Amino acid sequence: MDSILDRTAFRDVTGLGVGLVRSLKADLHDASAPIEAAFLVVGETLSRTLDLMAVIGDRFRALSVLIDNEDGVAASRRLGQVREVTDGLAANLRQTLDDLTGLDGSGAEMAALLGNLSQIIGEITGLAINAKIQSVQIRSGADDFSVFNREIDRLHRLAEEATTQAIGHLAALQNAISAAKDGAAIFQRDNRTRLDDVGRRLQGSLDKLTACRSTAQQAARRFAGRVGEVSQRIAGCISDLQVGDLTCQRLSHIGTALDVLELLAESPQAAALPPDLQWLAELDDRHRIDLSAAICALQIRQYGDANGDFGGQVASLKANLEALVRDADAIAREAMDLFGSSLALPDAGEDIGDSVLAGVANDVDRALDLLHRYCRSDDVLRERVVEVSHGFDAMGRDVLAIRSIDTDMRLMGLNTTLKCTRLGPEGRGLGVVAQELRACSRRTEDVSKAITSAIQAANRRATLLDQRSGANHRVARELAEEMSNSMDCLKRLHADQMHSLSVLTGNCLDVSKLLTGTIDRLAIERRLEESAQRFVERVEAASRMGEIHAPHIADDLNRLFAKLYTAERERKTHSQLFGGICLQESQEQNGTVDDFFF
Repeated sequence: MDSILDRTAFRDVTGLGVGLVRSLKADLHDASAPIEAAFLVVGETLSRTLDLMAVIGDRFRALSVLIDNEDGVAASRRLGQVREVTDGLAANLRQTLDDLTGLDGSGAEMAALLGNLSQIIGEITGLAINAKIQSVQIRSGADDFSVFNREIDRLHRLAEEATTQAIGHLAALQNAISAAKDGAAIFQRDNRTRLDDVGRRLQGSLDKLTACRSTAQQAARRFAGRVGEVSQRIAGCISDLQVGDLTCQRLSHIGTALDVLELLAESPQAAALPPDLQWLAELDDRHRIDLSAAICALQIRQYGDANGDFGGQVASLKANLEALVRDADAIAREAMDLFGSSLALPDAGEDIGDSVLAGVANDVDRALDLLHRYCRSDDVLRERVVEVSHGFDAMGRDVLAIRSIDTDMRLMGLNTTLKCTRLGPEGRGLGVVAQELRACSRRTEDVSKAITSAIQAANRRATLLDQRSGANHRVARELAEEMSNSMDCLKRLHADQMHSLSVLTGNCLDVSKLLTGTIDRLAIERRLEESAQRFVERVEAASRMGEIHAPHIADDLNRLFAKLYTAERERKTHSQLFGGICLQESQEQNGTVDDFFF
């Protein structure tokens, strides 16, 4: 037969036949089958998520402590040194210009003195000519003044040459001083502001690096709490996953009830039924109608409850999965905020962007470039200072030569004066010239001493300038070398940081995509809900055809289904509708399962 009862009238009244029951079973199978597959995927996703989150946690902690490693500490220490040195270089630059200005003034003073010396030499020229005239007029044959004439010419020529040479050396010296001064002024004009700016920027970088280190340490501590939240979410997801197995079992129980409905519709002989169901063949028509209606009413409730519980748990599972997606995005964003400069999370394959370390490295690179500029400029300046020192030494030798000539000239004048004194009136004219020559010699000596004193003072200033410049040059060179090492440190740190950050954000992106795809697969809840609605629509009429609370119906339902229930909810639903279920017995048999799921 193709009805629940072996009566055509019953089939016509209820609208339920074997074909419909089998259609309900097929629909139930279609609704149940995807659940297990979908939840297996979710389980695998959670397993992979757990592994990825562990990797993400390790990466985040590694990023947090990276800046505290030896390279980071060394870089910070060198940054502090650079600020001190750049401030010192700026002060040294000002002092260098002051010294060169002073040397320039000394050169002008020497030029004036050499002018005086040239004037005196000019006067000696006139005296030499006059001496020759006066010596010719002396008639004494005992005294020969030809030697005097030759010597006065020679000494005059030597003095003139030495003075001219000194003037030439001074001109070269002034050019060297002017070139050094101009070079220092140009460097100061072009780089003084940069020196101050580099100092400020480096201090800012040092403060930024220190703040980043502190922030990273705090982030590492906060991350421990975030790891706990993520673990709780994953545990919640795993707990929610149990609803898949439980729902499949509950739908299986509904399927068993549909098997009973199919037997009632076919009305087979007792011998064709399983031993525990042979009693169904003995039921009369009225009892069969009432039992079928009760089974339909019970399964409507069981299906509705199963669908409601499943929907609630799936919603909870989705919420936890979505929270995990947000956690992964938040971890990536926090890492980017802490260690990178990009405001938006990069897509797969995109560059991360510059980090705090990269910004610090750029500042260090600018400082290093300026230090190299300073060293190159200072190399030229020191060459000029050495040239100036050599120029002063040459002028000193020139002045010594002049003073030596002056000494000879004074002795010659003294000897001539003595000779002229012995000659009486005849030697008076030449004696006067000899005295004038000695007077010029004294003036020459005074000017030479003044020039010597100016040269010594300028030489001391040039020597101090050279020493100070050399000391600063060594400091700048050593610092430039240390800065190069700092750049290597910062580049290594930046490369490690960018690699770790790239891997971390990539892992977070993987988690987001993995979980988002999994969430999309949980649309099976709508499929089960639609199946539950169709089930109610197709069996609701049959549930009203019989007297579901007729005598013995509760016992029959208890006999058929009580031992099947694995969920407390199924037993409560059964008891609420029909009562009489042996809850204690069911709990003893299935309590361990309930404890596991609930």
